[in-house]
Amino acid sequence: MKKVDEFITKSGKKIDIVLPSMDGLRPLLEMVNELTKEDTFLTFHGRPISLKAEKNWLKNVLTSISRNNTFLIWAFDDEKIIASCDINRCGSREEHVGKLGLMVLKDYRNQGIGRYLLEYVLVQAKSMKIKIARLSVFSENDIAISLYKKLGFEEWGRLPKGYYRKGKYSDRIDMYKNL
Repeated sequence: MKKVDEFITKSGKKIDIVLPSMDGLRPLLEMVNELTKEDTFLTFHGRPISLKAEKNWLKNVLTSISRNNTFLIWAFDDEKIIASCDINRCGSREEHVGKLGLMVLKDYRNQGIGRYLLEYVLVQAKSMKIKIARLSVFSENDIAISLYKKLGFEEWGRLPKGYYRKGKYSDRIDMYKNL
């Protein structure tokens, strides 16, 4: 894994910003399964991810990165991945559009890490000739929605009851930003 930057959190902790590689498979699996247990505002839910499934996913992502269709960055606290942010180019007539994703472990939220990673990834998206970044967010995820708005994202659509989590439906809000 290649360290490309470091970030100091609001609480003063140094976080390494790293490009992905297969060496990060186990820390990635640990982070994803920690988020799965929390059953947070992510579209995958409740069931642990296997090492085999995560390995296949990471291989595919690294291939997509090599083709300039994906950019992914990880935030490390020592040997632990504590956050991840990526943008994936949409295909065909939407090659100028990228779908953005962000995950931050519970103990590291509200420390500025998510904002830093989003800003970093959006700069890289421009270099990939992505013109529009889009994302989807749970309607009750007020903290994320506020952050996205601060970064210039605007709501362009809402799917009522688009997500089902913890026994109830919530709207899926779709947002975009011109880059």
